[in-house]
Amino acid sequence: MADIFAAVDFSTVTAFVAATGVVVIAINMAFKGIDLGKRGVKKA
Repeated sequence: MADIFAAVDFSTVTAFVAATGVVVIAINMAFKGIDLGKRGVKKA
C-alpha cells in the first residue's frame, strides 16, 4: 500500500479534482441559464 501511495502525485490528483469540479459547476450553470431563459420567454 505504501508503494501505491508513494507513486501517486497528490498535486496532480488535486488539480484533476479541482478541474473536474469547475467543469461540473459550469455544466450546472449552463442548464440553469437555459431554465432561466425558458422562464423569461414564458413570462414575456
